[in-house]
Parts: sequence; C-alpha cells; structure tokens
Amino acid sequence: MLQEREFERLGGTKTIKVDVRLIAATNKDLRAALEQGTFREDLYYRLNVVPIDIAPLRERREDIPDLARHFLGRFNRDNGKQIEQLTPEAVSKLMEYHWRWPRPA
Repeated sequence: MLQEREFERLGGTKTIKVDVRLIAATNKDLRAALEQGTFREDLYYRLNVVPIDIAPLRERREDIPDLARHFLGRFNRDNGKQIEQLTPEAVSKLMEYHWRWPRPA
C-alpha cells in the first residue's frame, strides 16, 4: 500500500519499497462524488493532502499566448520545424475560442 511506502507489481510476489509523491488531476468534483458515494472516501482523503485548484482556461485567457508559444516550441522540436511564431490572427482566434470540456462529438 502506498501509505506504507510499498507495493507489489501486478502479478508479482515481491514487495517493493518506494519513496514517492503522487500527483493526481481531475476535472471532476471529487467532494461531490464522495458525497454521492461514487468515489472512495479513503482514496479521497489520501489524494486531497495539498489540493491545488486551477481555473479552467476559459477563465484565464491571458495564459493562452504563453501556452501557444510553449506548444509551438514543442511542435518545432518534435517535428524538426522552424516556425518562429503564430500570427496575431491565429493568437486572436485562440483567445476567442470557447475552451470547454468535453468537446462536443
């Protein structure tokens, strides 16, 4: 068990000692799921040690240009490209987009 800083691999028989920190993320309200009985109480309290709430992208549009530059740089590295920047029109379109999840089918 993680709280004892040990686990066994699936199908394994040997206990492995670890010193790790677990980071989990979700777009669900785990407190509501806990109250509805659809999320385990013990897991909720193990995960909810240092909660960090981050507003959705649609509520922090000022982050969009920086995120776009970051992903453009990653695209360039991963694909051997040399695209220097997004056009102002492209950034404007990203800023105007209604960022929501899940995307419509």
